[in-house]
Amino acid sequence: MFEPTDDGGWMVYRRAYGEAARLIEIARFDHCFGRDFAAGLGGNAGAIVAEVRRRMGPSADPEAVDSGVNDALAGRRPRW
Repeated sequence: MFEPTDDGGWMVYRRAYGEAARLIEIARFDHCFGRDFAAGLGGNAGAIVAEVRRRMGPSADPEAVDSGVNDALAGRRPRW
């Protein structure tokens, strides 16, 4: 379980959570538009995880990113 140990850890978690939550929400509708809809991820959890990792970049803490995405996929509220 991810616990933020620095000032930036919770921000990475929260941003990853937000990105994943938006992609999950867009996957529920077929009348969306824009960059997120064009990605064509659908409800595929693996594709959502990969896309959020890509958007967060290589410098983001992977544990924080995965924790945020997993919480969003499970329907939990963000922890921080």
